[in-house]
Amino acid sequence: MEGKKTLGVFSAIGTFVLLALIAWKAGVFGMVIGELVLFISGGFREIAVNHTSFLMMFPVILAVVVIELPCCIGAAVLQAKILGKSGKHALVDFFDKMVEGNHFFSFFVMVIIEELFARWFFLGLLTKIPFLSGVVAFYTLFLIGNGIWALIHLDNFEEEKDRKTLRVLPQFVAGLFFTYVFVKYGLLAVVLAHFASNAVLFATHKVQRVNLVDGIIVGYAALCAVVCYLLMHKPLADILPWFSDNPVFRLQGWEFWDYVLFSVFLSASFVIVFGVLLYDQGDAGKKESDESPGIIRLIIVIPFVIGLLYGTYALLGLFIASVPYRVLVLAILFTFIQKGMSGSAVARTFWVGLPDIYISMCILQALGFWPAIAWIALDTIVQAPRIILNRIND
Repeated sequence: MEGKKTLGVFSAIGTFVLLALIAWKAGVFGMVIGELVLFISGGFREIAVNHTSFLMMFPVILAVVVIELPCCIGAAVLQAKILGKSGKHALVDFFDKMVEGNHFFSFFVMVIIEELFARWFFLGLLTKIPFLSGVVAFYTLFLIGNGIWALIHLDNFEEEKDRKTLRVLPQFVAGLFFTYVFVKYGLLAVVLAHFASNAVLFATHKVQRVNLVDGIIVGYAALCAVVCYLLMHKPLADILPWFSDNPVFRLQGWEFWDYVLFSVFLSASFVIVFGVLLYDQGDAGKKESDESPGIIRLIIVIPFVIGLLYGTYALLGLFIASVPYRVLVLAILFTFIQKGMSGSAVARTFWVGLPDIYISMCILQALGFWPAIAWIALDTIVQAPRIILNRIND
């Protein structure tokens, strides 16, 4: 068990470093730090009208998480120094008893509820009331909403003696960063930032061992990635229009095989990265008696899934005008069905599932229904060895 804890810490630290590298490469740290200072000093209105693009939202979220986590850890150390070490945390107890299930869905919905209360209700809804629309009212509502949200976390401490206000200082500090994201990008962005912060910590809870099969899985993914990269004739930067505020799905000069090669390369890259980071496999540990999808079942399931994706996308269009946000919400909804039996698996679902489904929906839009069936069939064939290996893994 101690070995798994050590591996989990490695996963969390590795993820933190990866997020920092991505945010640094995107060059957003300076802007984020400057706007955080502006927000703390009372200039929230200047942030609210200074939106950047949908694509830039993601490195901004990562930068916020990279800055927020050390601040929260520092706050946790401070309160522990003042109050002493606390007893068992409810979340730790939950992880200890965790069995396979749709835990990503449960945790994500919990984050949505928290953000609806702490950020959207106090700062998105109440500030629309005329006498609460000023700067003083905003920061007053921020202190009230964020304070109540932080205090709610006192219930996470199982022993009554640990339920002291200072114990939730880390949550209050985190709320400051989340509020900045809410002001800059809105509800969906702050939900992603909140869950991303949790996901780094969730990675420490690992139940699966690292063995030879994991190495073979990464090796096979590396082979797929190298072959696809060598065969690809289109630069990866071509997909940036998929993340623009007015996305263009059918990429200029791209043919059917370009989309196939790119999708396999992307999936393989995710497997390599999170395999090296030693994350638990969400679909590993299946019993041999579990039903395997036969060819007839696949013939039925693939068109059904594609039709469901198209149908859900069209339905979301009735409520969400922004196309990239609509695709993002669709990715979240379809990620809900994925199962896991550890915090590490939940975190992997977040880091891999959301971008993978987002990209898949963009490819579906670019190809159309019938070519999409052929694309998914080919992708499934390529992924089959990895799926089989996952089934015999622990």
